[in-house]
Amino acid sequence: MNKTAYARILTGLLVIVIVMACNMPSTQIPQPETETPVPAASPTETATSAPTATEFVATNTPTPEFAPFCEPDAMSNQIPECQLPIAEQSSVFCTNKVPYNLVLINPGSTYEVLSDGFKCSDEGMKDDKQMITCTGQMASTFEIRVCDPACAIPAVQAEITQCPQNYFYHTQLGCCAQGPQPQPVGQNCVVLSLETRSCVVDCSVYTKKTACDNHSNACKWDPTNKVCQLRK
Repeated sequence: MNKTAYARILTGLLVIVIVMACNMPSTQIPQPETETPVPAASPTETATSAPTATEFVATNTPTPEFAPFCEPDAMSNQIPECQLPIAEQSSVFCTNKVPYNLVLINPGSTYEVLSDGFKCSDEGMKDDKQMITCTGQMASTFEIRVCDPACAIPAVQAEITQCPQNYFYHTQLGCCAQGPQPQPVGQNCVVLSLETRSCVVDCSVYTKKTACDNHSNACKWDPTNKVCQLRK
């Protein structure tokens, strides 16, 4: 056998071996599949389902509390007897060069001074009338208001002001009533316009404005002539 033939045979065997190696089946190692275990429900556990929209959920609703009901004749007994108070000026005088106005009013009436620089005070009873004296600047007008307190019914303080249907809470009686709700009743008042008199005071002795102003109830300063004059 010559060398050429030997080389051909060797080459052919090598090709056969390569072909057989390529066609051999590959061996693969199977990979185990992993799964997440699902826990089994305990026989003592029960599933709780949320209530549906049609299910009614019971709640504890407190029982409403109402104010007491008014007595049948309570409404008529609360009608106030309102009258215009009697208020009149009795006299005008001076004491220690200070002007005063004496006013007589009904017993139990209230009064209020409406003008700045004036004040009034109680002076007791005379002829079944209450006396008040008012004072302020000489020769000056002022006003006081006198009211009858019987026309104002005080409101009752209550913890419960709720009433059932077709009732209203009566603030003056403190109970639930039926019928038309009464309108608030105002006080009957009168206003007196009064004027103080000029007392005998020698204002000319006060040559300075500050001294004149210290006696302003009787005197007033004239800025043009720079003199202190008696109020008239």
